Amino acid sequence: METKLREGKGSAALRRSEPLRLRTELKAIIYLIPFLVPFAVFYLWPVLRGAWMSLHVWGIQGMEKYVAFANYKKILTNSDFYTYLWHSLYFVLLCAPTVIILGLVLALIINQNIWLRTLIRSVYFLPYVLSVSVISFIWLRLFDAKNGPVNAFLHLLGLPQDIHWLTDHRFVWWAITIATDWWTVGFVMVLFLAGLQEIPADQYEAAKIDGANAWKRFLHITLPGLSRVLKIQIFYQIISCLKLFGQVQIMTGGGPGDSTNTMIRYIYVTGFKKDMFGLASAQSIIFCIIMLLIAVIQFKITDRSNG
Repeated sequence: METKLREGKGSAALRRSEPLRLRTELKAIIYLIPFLVPFAVFYLWPVLRGAWMSLHVWGIQGMEKYVAFANYKKILTNSDFYTYLWHSLYFVLLCAPTVIILGLVLALIINQNIWLRTLIRSVYFLPYVLSVSVISFIWLRLFDAKNGPVNAFLHLLGLPQDIHWLTDHRFVWWAITIATDWWTVGFVMVLFLAGLQEIPADQYEAAKIDGANAWKRFLHITLPGLSRVLKIQIFYQIISCLKLFGQVQIMTGGGPGDSTNTMIRYIYVTGFKKDMFGLASAQSIIFCIIMLLIAVIQFKITDRSNG
């Protein structure tokens, strides 16, 4: 009898809490509407529209013919697609590790109690507030083969010949990487600096008492303490490097030859230069799927290493 009474009270309480739960969920939906509406208009609808366009021959004047998956077949059987995809991945291999390492080194230096620490932090972060067009034009002048300051400095160090940074395929990717690292390293540094300041100082003091040198403290305290920040940095830098466009468009125009054409520039040229918006949409969908797969693989690897 008592059990039945308790069950009756429990069910009554559950019935009373049901309207409250529904009101809470309704309030949550109302609060989300200011975000969901712009998201649907500016993100979700363009993606769906692009997917629909990818199934058609579509020019500047609109839809011309439905071709189903013919655009996708055309892309996957075109060797240029794999060449430009490799260029994008190659830039990831060059830029992502260098900017993360440089940002971490700068954060470790600035995290020390050094003179003018705030000024130094601001100087390194300042380029990040500039647009990609500004930094590209700056480095376009700096890497000028005849009158650029970079070659002038190398001549002072004893280099006899000019380096054609932006027209020699041996150096052009390094020029783009240097410009991108200079532009983004301040942002990476600030994130690492925030992570370093969250590591308790008493851990370092205990390690010093136990006789751990600076390298061991870095390996066993700093790196584990920065694991979450490092995971975010790797993900963000991989995606950012895959989306390379502005630096290439302004500094090299995809040259010399086709050596710096990337996937984003390939999509741009297909859509806006060749007036093939359906094909460009299909290229975008394929590249988006590739980036998602890379992100999933990266998260799986980092989760396994953290575990």
